[in-house]
Amino acid sequence: MSLVLVLLALSALAFLVYGVVLCTRVWRTAELPRWRRILPGLLLCLALVASLGRAWGVTAVAEAVAFPLNIAALLLASYEVQRHRRRGAAAGDGREAGA
Repeated sequence: MSLVLVLLALSALAFLVYGVVLCTRVWRTAELPRWRRILPGLLLCLALVASLGRAWGVTAVAEAVAFPLNIAALLLASYEVQRHRRRGAAAGDGREAGA
């Protein structure tokens, strides 16, 4: 196995873990409406299903949909986390920016 393939696999795994962590943080934010808590995780799951379509030979859908859905899930989840942190800091409820 080539070193480039190993590095590519590790970066893909890190991307997935980062996405799951962000989506979990958004899911646990109680102040958000339910649909806004579910949306990043749903987008991530749809991207994973589209990526798994490659195993069944549906490569066109995976190439067209999977990566944009992954990016959308990460951007939306990071936006919600940052917005929650800003609101907590503005309200002065004692939460730290890194917590």
